[in-house]
Amino acid sequence: MLFAAVLFLSIGVLAQGKFDKWPEMKTYHGTLSQTFHPAEEGDLKPIRTRSHELYANAKLVAASPIPGEYDNDDIRKLIKRMVKEADKLNALVVLQEQNTTIMKQFNIVHSTFHEIAGMCKKEEKQAK
Repeated sequence: MLFAAVLFLSIGVLAQGKFDKWPEMKTYHGTLSQTFHPAEEGDLKPIRTRSHELYANAKLVAASPIPGEYDNDDIRKLIKRMVKEADKLNALVVLQEQNTTIMKQFNIVHSTFHEIAGMCKKEEKQAK
């Protein structure tokens, strides 16, 4: 039981640690996680009530300094795309579009975040 608790805490710390130097991205990721995972299970209420927050957090990421080890043209382009896609998602929610339409766009938002996270992981490996 103790081993399972330690393992669970270790995994959580590793997942959170990637963006410790980039608090705006960490905040964006938190909002994304809290809204996307329920949506995967069919509950779109969290994103319907927090889409503006997700979009606002994406804009904060874009306005924030990118940590040096991640700062490159590819990351900058992905961040611009992340903002654009979050804006589209928010617009669909405001228009009260159907769940399938919202979920299709939400998957794009989610995938864009994972592209950024993957690029950051790649940059971390190259920096070592």
